[in-house]
Amino acid sequence: MRLTFAFILFTCLTFGQEKPIVFYNESGEEISKQKFIKTKDYSKNLDLYFENDTTQIALLVTRQKFGQIDKSTFENLKSYLTELTDKQIDSSQNIVINYLTPFPKKDKNTTLKSGWNVLHRDYLKKLHKIANINQFWINSPECDNLEYNHSKKINWVADKENLFKKLFFPYDVRYGNYILIKPDGKFYYYLGEHGKYEIWKNAEKYFK
Repeated sequence: MRLTFAFILFTCLTFGQEKPIVFYNESGEEISKQKFIKTKDYSKNLDLYFENDTTQIALLVTRQKFGQIDKSTFENLKSYLTELTDKQIDSSQNIVINYLTPFPKKDKNTTLKSGWNVLHRDYLKKLHKIANINQFWINSPECDNLEYNHSKKINWVADKENLFKKLFFPYDVRYGNYILIKPDGKFYYYLGEHGKYEIWKNAEKYFK
């Protein structure tokens, strides 16, 4: 049984106790609970949970993906980024996007700032030494945690049309994702928690 995208659209993040649970692997194929638990590996996939009116869903999502954006979609994406940020992208530039997800939600009882090392000053300095890169800071429109993520020094821009969600990130994971895009539209993304060292390492390999 394959899990269709239409099925996912009727789900939500609350996880009731009385409904039966159905488990799926990264390909959307139904598997047993035992295989789900055995296959779950934080270094390779993330376990996400949803429900609809009758069923609870446990789904494994692959953290890393390589792909190709078709020419028309890529041109639309670059135009969209320019519209959002007023930054032009020439045909020779690689693109790096840090995408902030809606989770975790804002903690109203804290005034702390994130210690996430991607927000450190040396992150961009070294990134621009790796290749000809245009860097963008994009957040989900549902994100309410920008102040925690240093919004006074990081120019976070909302993905107001949810284009990145539609193209790359249909599932809302915790913390954030990043994506590397070559001038020909080939891309690599990583879902969920990560640091600057992973981005540097993968950018050096991918953009060489």
